Amino acid sequence: MHNPSSFFRRAASSLALATVVIVSPLAVAGGETPEDLIRKMSKALTSLNYEGSFVHVRDDHVEAMSIVHSSDNGGELEYMLSLNGEAREVFRNRSLVTCIWPNSKSVIVSDSKQRQILPNIDASLANSESYEMSMLKPDRVAGKDTHVVAIKPRDNYRYGYKFWVDAETNMLLRSMLLNTENNPIEQVMFTNISYPEYIAPERFKTPGKRIDTYNTQIPKKAIIGAHKNRVEFESLPTGFAEVSETFQSMPINDGPVSHVMLSDGMASVSVYVEYVPKDEQAKISLGMSSMGGMNAFTHSLPNALITVVGEVPPATVEAIAVAVQLVE
Repeated sequence: MHNPSSFFRRAASSLALATVVIVSPLAVAGGETPEDLIRKMSKALTSLNYEGSFVHVRDDHVEAMSIVHSSDNGGELEYMLSLNGEAREVFRNRSLVTCIWPNSKSVIVSDSKQRQILPNIDASLANSESYEMSMLKPDRVAGKDTHVVAIKPRDNYRYGYKFWVDAETNMLLRSMLLNTENNPIEQVMFTNISYPEYIAPERFKTPGKRIDTYNTQIPKKAIIGAHKNRVEFESLPTGFAEVSETFQSMPINDGPVSHVMLSDGMASVSVYVEYVPKDEQAKISLGMSSMGGMNAFTHSLPNALITVVGEVPPATVEAIAVAVQLVE
């Protein structure tokens, strides 16, 4: 049986800190609006070749990582290495993410739907009615000139953001996550970055023999089709909609689990439904759990355990959890 905190390691991060000086929404060369920049930034994050180092700051924890990223018609290729603490490695190979933990000699292979650490920004964010966007005073990050976009939520069901966007390439160089009081919770910032024309495919290959003796966890294939749409919602916070739903057996549990992904174009929320009878839920910790900007809420039903986790305010994960309805 899971502990809700285990789900924090499955979700993603975005993030923050800055001085706010608002300027005209059209104060970008060429008359581009914040919405234009968001669309271009979303494409740049996944399509550019880039290589560099960044820091991820959350609470009192600072993680430094190096990254190499490329893409082709088949999808994204990415390699990340933690530069402090455990030398964790992350390989993204189009449809799969392989995470290597050398200290415990373990390997976790998972579906690559969700980007980790660097934000996963959908171009639809530019058309969202849930956020108000504005341009702030230009800045510099990693030695490069940037436009700065502020994204302010129109309600308390989501967090705010600030994005520093490379003025030349539209790459996201710094991101900040702001709570409902407009205080920074997390941030990611590149300290150096370059944009090579070519990156050799060999740099994205997993190490092979070096990890042959490691304990490898590979999730069972998700069952879709007839098992889809097992989960519905009585209502959802404005702007959130279902992106995907799968039904599978996960390594943490021998029983079946549904996973529903929700998004408002910026914030992503995962809904996990473990089909466990009430009498087997006795040792489960119900209610709210938090880690930085991530919040999780676990709710018990007679025949299932619901855990909702996402980088959204506590009220959002709770509202989604209690709205879950299971389809017979």
